[in-house]
Amino acid sequence: MHRFSIRRLQRDDASTFREIRLEGLARHPEAFGASHQEELDYSLTQIGDRIENNAVIGGFADDGTLVGVVAVGRSKGAKMRHIASIWGMYVRPQGRGTGLSRLLMIAALDEATSTCRSIRLSVVSSNAAAIRLYESLGFRAWAVDTEALRIGDIYHDEILMRLDTGA
Repeated sequence: MHRFSIRRLQRDDASTFREIRLEGLARHPEAFGASHQEELDYSLTQIGDRIENNAVIGGFADDGTLVGVVAVGRSKGAKMRHIASIWGMYVRPQGRGTGLSRLLMIAALDEATSTCRSIRLSVVSSNAAAIRLYESLGFRAWAVDTEALRIGDIYHDEILMRLDTGA
């Protein structure tokens, strides 16, 4: 049985967050809109700002290792403040199949539903496990963005999903 502690990251977690973020971008470039090369250029101050301006949630193993992350960003404009976006979901291989992804998503939903009526995310169409997880939490596809991402000469479609809370 795997146990994880879930908590919101703070500015002083910037280095640890950078490490897991770069790992995810390198191992699964098709799963992220950001590129590994671009993220390499971000300073720890910039990463700390990103942590402070979003709700970045981490899942930690008993030994303190950051095993998974997910982030929630809230739209800033007055007309769109009711929308939250989930981004940056990544779980290291040792955390997969343990329930950590579900725990992270539940924490992200708790964060988002406290202030937002609509929660949105995008997922690469080839990631069946992530799609199943999101659907099990109530997300529904509302559009497909064809050729949303290009990695080398290969294009990847993204499924746009949303969960409306009615709040």
